Amino acid sequence: QNPKTSAIVKQLLAEGNAAELQKYFGSRMEFGTAGLRAAMGAGISHMNDLTIIQTTQGFCRYLEKNFSDLKKRGVVIGFDARAHLTSGGSSKRFARLAANTFISQGVPVYLFSDITPTPFVPYTVTHLKLCAGIMVTASHNPKQDNGYKVYWENGAQIISPHDKGIAQAIEENQEPWPQAWNDKLIDSSLLLHDPYATVNKEYFKDIQKQCFHRNINKATNLKFVHTSVHGVGHKFVQLAFKAFDLSPPFAVPEQKDPDPEFPTVKYPNPEEGKGTLSFALAEKDGAKIILANDPDADRLAVAEKQE
Repeated sequence: QNPKTSAIVKQLLAEGNAAELQKYFGSRMEFGTAGLRAAMGAGISHMNDLTIIQTTQGFCRYLEKNFSDLKKRGVVIGFDARAHLTSGGSSKRFARLAANTFISQGVPVYLFSDITPTPFVPYTVTHLKLCAGIMVTASHNPKQDNGYKVYWENGAQIISPHDKGIAQAIEENQEPWPQAWNDKLIDSSLLLHDPYATVNKEYFKDIQKQCFHRNINKATNLKFVHTSVHGVGHKFVQLAFKAFDLSPPFAVPEQKDPDPEFPTVKYPNPEEGKGTLSFALAEKDGAKIILANDPDADRLAVAEKQE
């Protein structure tokens, strides 16, 4: 029912392009301990509206089996800024479809109303004592990819045998449930909650418990440069520095705002080679330390200038 992915398939059929159709429909994405990760596009081997609906239906049924109080506690869903024009897929769209799936079964959903760093999802699971969490992100993968990370009630990513149990449940729930495509239904639902403001406040209050050198932080003239590599990190890193009474880091201006095209990097992974823009900014501003997040801000690379 997504006109864009549907059109891609119809075009391939019209061309009789069996090889390409085989790529799209030959095998389903495998669900593992890291959840799902694949390119956005048509067919069961890609991330799209249908595969997100199927995955969430399976996950929902698996959680119902494991938690008798799922309808009381609920789940949290977050998303990054990834988007794919050709197939109409985006992290926000996928997150809303996932929320719709749970809400249709009477399960409360804490859906962030805006992009967040991945750590907000496991934090919300434990903070609000929820049954599970989903983060829609492909982390540091290339721009056409997206992913679906799953967290258990302990705030950790799932381990075996949960991955196999969820994969089995996805196989058994492939037919989209009634209203599965209509994510507008969630906007008027009493089961939809937005944890954005609360978590934004509580998270940065909680991390202050790890701040043991506030006076040194206030007095230091050490300078930092930070890059979020076109991901979600900028705003949240600024808030973390503030929570520790450090002067805010200089942000790499070309990479500060979320951009699903990742225009200044070949791979949005801070571990891939030198971040030329951040090194140049550090030289210019006399900063000794560079911090680089991956696009969903759950991974951090650090560089320090030696004498």
